Amino acid sequence: MIFKHTQVPNILLDTHLPNLTESELKILLVIIRQTNGWIDKLTGKRKVKDRITQSQFRLKTGLSKRIISKTLKMLSDKALIIIYDAKHNLLQNSLERRGQSVLFYSLNPKHFTTSPNAQNDTGLVHKSAYNKRKYSKENMTKGSSLPIRQNTTGTIDEVIKQSKYQSLFRF
Repeated sequence: MIFKHTQVPNILLDTHLPNLTESELKILLVIIRQTNGWIDKLTGKRKVKDRITQSQFRLKTGLSKRIISKTLKMLSDKALIIIYDAKHNLLQNSLERRGQSVLFYSLNPKHFTTSPNAQNDTGLVHKSAYNKRKYSKENMTKGSSLPIRQNTTGTIDEVIKQSKYQSLFRF
């Protein structure tokens, strides 16, 4: 069974979150999803970098093209992400990125280190061992007398009038 979730580095939440804008967080989460959220078929490990287009960023974040460009520049300036060209050369600034048709994005390993165990972790996640709700005779049958749970027919007004909750509503 494959769980549909992506591992987010704790350091993002613990250290960087207070200093990020909403658009920076959205872009970082897309990059995390496109890298840590996928297993490379060749290596069997989580992706380190991925090609992400402007239209993918727009679709996944709801941000405008201008905001995406500014945010990518800010994240690159903060050294939180690394941007590569099609030949996998590091692009340091926006002038080097201008005109490039293919760009690859990754998290900067200086800020987001991934342990070897997490890189290889493609298995199942443990399940919760308990249910927080305490069952008793009283709350097991609590909702059964609600008019919505009964298979009654008629308009909403008729159902409410027939129920014991009619005193709550003034007609």
